[in-house]
Amino acid sequence: MKKVSADDNFYFLFFALLGLLFMSAVMQQLFSGGQKTVLALIIICLAVSIVGVNRKQALYRTWYGFLLSIASISGGLSFLEGYDLSLITLGALLFFLLSHTYTALKQVMLSDNVSRNQIVGSICVYLLLGVSWAIIYLIQIELFPDSFNGIEPKPWMDNLFDAIYFSFITLTTVGYGDISPILPIPRFFVFIESILGGFYLAIMVASLVSSHLSQSR
Repeated sequence: MKKVSADDNFYFLFFALLGLLFMSAVMQQLFSGGQKTVLALIIICLAVSIVGVNRKQALYRTWYGFLLSIASISGGLSFLEGYDLSLITLGALLFFLLSHTYTALKQVMLSDNVSRNQIVGSICVYLLLGVSWAIIYLIQIELFPDSFNGIEPKPWMDNLFDAIYFSFITLTTVGYGDISPILPIPRFFVFIESILGGFYLAIMVASLVSSHLSQSR
């Protein structure tokens, strides 16, 4: 069995994120109300992404596992015992995604060579930003139920795909308008995400082109 190396580690993360996005869409459209299944799929998809972390980075692997354990336990208690631990679950997922974003961005930006793995890594960072902001929006809906037009105040797993959809529409600055923020704090995070999305693409393209030119020389 081939060991995970620096030359292919982003592929695990990429396919895990694609699986998460696709399965959340499937659950939203075909299996409305399957909250337990949604949570299980989130944990499985994100657990797969940990496989891509080099085994030498034991601290990162332990940290990711710890955060996923918190999300699993708090989510399970919410279902089995009836406790409202949504904020704890969402907080653990957010820290997990932000940690992954930091390590992925650091590896992509510090690489001297333009490789397929680096390109896939830059795409992963973009996807991680979108999913992270979706979790931020879900936290805001938990705190302020009337934060958005177009997203009803329901259990966060029922709103997961709507939040992801709105996040990527904002990140890409498309802005269809079917979902829009109402309160000032959600509006703040919305325009920060749109600015971040534009700057990320510009900086990442410039970085890849610069690395490619240096590599050619």
